[in-house]
Amino acid sequence: MIPTTPARRFPALLALAIAGTLTLASTGAHAQAPTTAAAPAADVGFNALLDAQTMAAINADPELRTMLGISGDAGGDLSGQLTDVSLARREINRRFLVDNLAQIRAWKGAPLDPQQRLSDGLARWFYQTQIDLMAVPWAAAWLPVGGSTYAIDQLFSLPVNLPQFMDNQHAVTDETSARRYIERLQAMGTKLDQVRANVDMQAQQGVVPPAVALEGAANQYRALLKPAPQDSLWVQSLQRKLDKVSSIPAARRAELIAQATAAVRDAVNPGYQRLLDNVQATLATHPGNNGVWALPEGKAYYDAALRWYTSTDLDADAIHQIGLREVARLDTAMDDRLKQLGLREGSVAARIEQLRKDPRYLYEDSDAGRRQLIGDIEQRLRALDPILPTYFGHLPTQKLLVQPVPTHMQATSPGGYYYPPAMDGSRPGTFFINLGDITSNTRWSIPTLTYHEGSPGHHFQISIGQTLTELPMLRRSLNPSAFSEGWALYAEQLMAETGVYRDDPAGDLGRLQAEMFRSVRLVVDTGLHRKRWTPEQAISYMQDKTGMTPADVRIEVYRYLVQPGQAASYKMGQLRLLELREQARRELGDRFDIRAFHDLILGNGAMPMTVVSQAVDAWIAAGGPASPRTP
Repeated sequence: MIPTTPARRFPALLALAIAGTLTLASTGAHAQAPTTAAAPAADVGFNALLDAQTMAAINADPELRTMLGISGDAGGDLSGQLTDVSLARREINRRFLVDNLAQIRAWKGAPLDPQQRLSDGLARWFYQTQIDLMAVPWAAAWLPVGGSTYAIDQLFSLPVNLPQFMDNQHAVTDETSARRYIERLQAMGTKLDQVRANVDMQAQQGVVPPAVALEGAANQYRALLKPAPQDSLWVQSLQRKLDKVSSIPAARRAELIAQATAAVRDAVNPGYQRLLDNVQATLATHPGNNGVWALPEGKAYYDAALRWYTSTDLDADAIHQIGLREVARLDTAMDDRLKQLGLREGSVAARIEQLRKDPRYLYEDSDAGRRQLIGDIEQRLRALDPILPTYFGHLPTQKLLVQPVPTHMQATSPGGYYYPPAMDGSRPGTFFINLGDITSNTRWSIPTLTYHEGSPGHHFQISIGQTLTELPMLRRSLNPSAFSEGWALYAEQLMAETGVYRDDPAGDLGRLQAEMFRSVRLVVDTGLHRKRWTPEQAISYMQDKTGMTPADVRIEVYRYLVQPGQAASYKMGQLRLLELREQARRELGDRFDIRAFHDLILGNGAMPMTVVSQAVDAWIAAGGPASPRTP
């Protein structure tokens, strides 16, 4: 979930809540939800403690329960409610984190086994990094804190993500689920007012979103408000869903549509209008476009954001230097590949631009061209069937669908992103491809995006993680960005290592450009938020190094402004995974097995890279066991 043209092409995950991965999002509440896990009895196991904490968070968050596909359990039916993000939740969230961390540190039960030690490391990292992010007085009333720094932005904020949540996550399979959909529409005015209260709280402390974020959000609010209620996205989505439920009589379906229309008129639209009025008033003050260095306690917040997103303790200057080194290396590799394609004159960026306009690599700007693009992605995925078993012992059982990004979201969505399958199996994993600007998707760039968002990237990592039912829920539902995005970038390189580009140098150039893009992010993100770069400086640098279009680069840079630190997670995670693989290969020698290594990495669930390192070290010490899920 990110910007419109190709920056999209090289993803973004999706932050969260709607963006993509199963981040353990807010611990917002419903009236009966516990705000912290009850202290377990002394004889309760460590996994039970973690599960009690995690389920307390999930059961306090109706939207997260829907995303995870959880229903029919002791948490009750919360599918007609929206997550509480009122200012009163801020202190509850802080206490939730602190109390849970204290419980883990005070564990006096049985000694932890190897898997529990990994769980312990993950939980300590999660709670501490979130506590650090929430330490600034202007932190908003939701978790994870880094998922949406500002209460309003153009990409990750709750008002922008609610339409996609309702359209893609709230299933309507019978009359009850249809009524719950309408109940959520009726509750939306209150939810949007809670967001607005967070906006005002931040503004009172000198924290105002960049102007580009406010402008992007305002445009989306206007688009949602433009249709008559009966023609709104909300009602049309419900209509499409009801059309597939033949068990509901036509007359009753019409009544439900009328109720949804009234809810949009009386709750949804007024809520968005109040937000729009707020944004327009703020824009009139000309807030500018600065990184978080300009915010109160901005340095501390950015340091915490880097720890959260990269799961390292490296500071911004060290990450900046790593980025510069990787950019130099990839510039040479891209130059070599361009020469192989017969493009020898001009800078790398200029030659990339030339290739991007080459008719041989463009899809027709038509419905037929868009269908062909999706067909090519599906064919790429099918072609992996005989290859992947050579590199993975465990393959996901969940299906992967390829779908276009909804038209109304194309202007502010990434080029591609992944939605996880529901844990109950009711919804497959989905790779959404943005077809709004067909020229952003070339035949040489699409393969890499497919491997990143689909297989063996996000779909493998997230789907396999969901099947690890022997692990605590936190291990199966949390996706540290350095792991999830690092894995997807690692998957891009892995596919090149399998030989898929042996006869496709243009496709391999697309992979190198995508990696360059992630390396540039290290430089640009730290530049914007620590070195006081202007967006114009960042745009110029990124365009010169990647050859991306000015529009695409602009969208990317504006994304980094509102989600400090996240852009650094991709490359930092990939570099660490490559280091660990080479460490294992070196120390195990002939005993090293690539399938076992990948099963180890994915079979332990998503973890911060410090804990992944712990798992790999234990695996190596055991001599590369045949069943690597238990290091």
